[in-house]
Amino acid sequence: MRLFVAAIAVTAAVLLSACGTMPYTPSEYPLRDGLISSFPAKGQTSVVNAQPSNSPVIVYSYGGSKLSSDLRSITDVMVQQTTKELTKAAQPAAGKAKTVELKVNSLVSKYAVFHWNSTLSFEAKLGNGEVITKTVPHTSGVLLQDLNGCIAESVMMLLNDAKLRAYLAE
Repeated sequence: MRLFVAAIAVTAAVLLSACGTMPYTPSEYPLRDGLISSFPAKGQTSVVNAQPSNSPVIVYSYGGSKLSSDLRSITDVMVQQTTKELTKAAQPAAGKAKTVELKVNSLVSKYAVFHWNSTLSFEAKLGNGEVITKTVPHTSGVLLQDLNGCIAESVMMLLNDAKLRAYLAE
C-alpha cells in the first residue's frame, strides 16, 4: 500500500511540474514591407510609453499552464516597433514636434482548436489631446507568434489610423 501511495505521489509531482506560471518576454514580430503605406509627417515624432504599471498580468492560461508579463514591458515593445515602423513609413517634412503616448491596457491569448486567438487593447494619446482607442485581434498556430504578432498588428492598426495620420500631417 505504501508503495502505491508513493507511486501516486511521484506521478502527481511529475504531472504537476508542467503546471505553473512561466514568464513571457514580449519581442518584436517584424511586419513585412507594404503593410503600412507611406504618409506625410511634419516635425519630429516622439512615441513614449505611458503605461505606469509593471505589475504581473497573465497573458495566457490553459490547462494549468500560464504565461505572465507586465503591461509596461508589452507597451515598451509596441513603442519600439511603432517608432521603427514610423521611421520607415513617414515622409518627413519641417514642422512642429509631435508626441504619441502609448498605453497597452491588456494582451490576452486564448487557445482554440489547433490555434490561438489574442486581443490587445491600447490607447494612444496624441499631443493635440485626441485619444485613439483600439482592440486588435490576432490569430496564429504558434502561441508566442500569436502574442508578439498581436503587438505588431496593433502597431500596424495604429499607424494606418486616419486620426494619427492627420495629426502627424499637421
